[in-house]
Amino acid sequence: MKSQPILPLYQKLVEDLKTQIKEGILKENEKLPSEMELSQEYSVSRITLRKAMEILAEEGYVIKHQGLGTFVAPRKLNRIDDGRGMGFTEVCANDGKVASAEIMGVEWVTAGMELSRHLKIQEGERVIKLSRIRGCDGIPVMIEILYFSSRFSYLLQEDLTKSVYAILRSHGDIPVHAVKTVEVGYAGQKEVECLGMKQGEVLLLLSGEALDEAGEVIHSGTQIINPQRYKLTIIS
Repeated sequence: MKSQPILPLYQKLVEDLKTQIKEGILKENEKLPSEMELSQEYSVSRITLRKAMEILAEEGYVIKHQGLGTFVAPRKLNRIDDGRGMGFTEVCANDGKVASAEIMGVEWVTAGMELSRHLKIQEGERVIKLSRIRGCDGIPVMIEILYFSSRFSYLLQEDLTKSVYAILRSHGDIPVHAVKTVEVGYAGQKEVECLGMKQGEVLLLLSGEALDEAGEVIHSGTQIINPQRYKLTIIS
């Protein structure tokens, strides 16, 4: 009969706090007790406690705010992707959360060879580029960059801080299918400023097109995602 391995003190602390977070004993955005209080509660040194907190922060369970303390990280937004055309607002609503959008820019740009191929238009045509920071319950989750052909110029008359998919549907353009590619990238200055990430941190790139029922392209684009705040479940 094999004996159970003895976990180091810091690992025991990590597992205990993980359990409390998963079971909702420690709630999202709740401030953890101070170092002194936790050290006394678990009878560990501050060095051991700090090591445990570093692991929890690296794994996305807690967030450290300079001068304020350590807080339970918000639960990741869970997107279940089954190939349907689903907007970010709907993804948030399905997870019991509220979506937000901050416009970074809306402009006409000229489609190069690759973009024109994705949108199924002629190279050199003007297209609408919409860049937004998408948030969930007030927390930035992703940078979203979408391209629309000129037939969607009605978007420029709309409030683009709201759900673009709801606007599209109101005009009879209904995203039904999505074709996506998932890649890994690394945070640069833009992601540091917009998503609160650290330079060089791993991020998720979700690129592709949304199609209507007839298979016509509605938009092409990329979502630059902070994976500490977003979980993608793919159903194939």
